[in-house]
Amino acid sequence: MCEPPGCPGVIPDDVRPGAKWTSGYILSIAVVTNLAVTIPIVLYCVIFTMESQFATLKTSRFANLTMRLGVVLGSVAIALFVPFFIEILGVISTVLLVSIQILLPCIISWSLSREGKSRFGALEYGLFVLGCVVMVIGLNSSLRNLAAAIRAANSKQTGGA
Repeated sequence: MCEPPGCPGVIPDDVRPGAKWTSGYILSIAVVTNLAVTIPIVLYCVIFTMESQFATLKTSRFANLTMRLGVVLGSVAIALFVPFFIEILGVISTVLLVSIQILLPCIISWSLSREGKSRFGALEYGLFVLGCVVMVIGLNSSLRNLAAAIRAANSKQTGGA
């Protein structure tokens, strides 16, 4: 089944959890804390938007609670049952975050400079180029991670051949 030196994820006999694993525990706690804060904020935005669109959700407590439960369970189901969810999220995040946080402000600044309301100089141009480079590198990495996950899943299905 597994060849020496062992299966991926198996702790070797001569290694004991301890001080050198502390950074891993700290990182795990940070990730869980981040998710515990950000997921309720995102779900609150989804729920608030749905409540503002449908009057029934404002008047009926049962409908509101059912919708809220459905949103939470739907989010969990998507995360659990969509294959390669993390890898796909990495691709989407790379494109959206770089576009919204770096490229879009540069494009708006360039547009304002064309109207004479702002200046688009070397710094803004450099930031735009840097954003494009970051997007290409990040997208390349995310797509490689997605391809590796797909290959790993296919090799598990075919028996590792």
